[in-house]
Amino acid sequence: MVVLGDVWLDFDPAALVATGLDVDDDLALLALLALQRRGRLNLVGVSVTAGNAALRDTLENAKRLLRLAGVNEEPAAGASYNDMHVAWPWVRRLHTVRGDVASAPDAAEAIRSAVRARPPHSLTIVALGPLTNVATALADAEIAGRVGRVVSMGGALDGKRLDLNWMSDRNAARSVLASNVPLTVAPVELCAQAAVQPEDVDRVVDRCCPGAAVCALARAMRRQCGFSRRFVNKGLVARVEDAHAALKSDAFVPWDVVAVLAVAEPELFAEWREFDVTVPRCAGGEPCDGTVVVRNGSGVLAPTRLPPGGVVDA
Repeated sequence: MVVLGDVWLDFDPAALVATGLDVDDDLALLALLALQRRGRLNLVGVSVTAGNAALRDTLENAKRLLRLAGVNEEPAAGASYNDMHVAWPWVRRLHTVRGDVASAPDAAEAIRSAVRARPPHSLTIVALGPLTNVATALADAEIAGRVGRVVSMGGALDGKRLDLNWMSDRNAARSVLASNVPLTVAPVELCAQAAVQPEDVDRVVDRCCPGAAVCALARAMRRQCGFSRRFVNKGLVARVEDAHAALKSDAFVPWDVVAVLAVAEPELFAEWREFDVTVPRCAGGEPCDGTVVVRNGSGVLAPTRLPPGGVVDA
């Protein structure tokens, strides 16, 4: 059994706001809290970035979710849409109409403070949104030298277009890679091997509701099953050879939960590899073609395969 030790979470939750894209950040926080109750890790702090929604919304979502989970923690605000590329066109249009609040330095400073307060290499940063806050914190070489590991839900090791997180701030991904902090990624082609189906949501509701924080996410999970079938899954199934069979129907990929399990329960994964990953600079503006250069090598550790069937029971 892996005991992870101290963990900092940087994420972009959006299941509880009308403008949100995904429910998986919210589920990932609850997974971390469940692992903490089992003695597998110690969640020492939470920071928030824009990504699945504007910072004004992800921050409010994080506060609501923490209250629902009974956590007396104030999340630290960080990067807003104003300091990143808003990757999806319809979200860019919404941002043009609504705008976002200014970015705040609180997230990066909170991460630095948490690192300084602990022995070197003892803090793991789990980054489930764009890497902007993490890159800002690691720009301090002393901090980068003391971080144990960064775990990022993001990247694409098949040479194809990136996910929302790395596409939103390729420069931040480039900076994290250059920091030489040990990096584990849960890339697109790994996460697509897992799926949450309506019957999984029903099972959670039967076991946990009413009373558990996850009950507040049930409607968002069901909504995302249908949304993903219409707008996401077809492309994933065409792209990923061993994508979960359920993605051909109503189901969604639990992206960030896969990333959490990759670092907290690595025994769930059937295969691990190391890669050398480079984020090329763009001749024009970011994100250019939205890809990275991947070679066999070292520097980035990634699980590449779930067990047959690809079912992760989070």
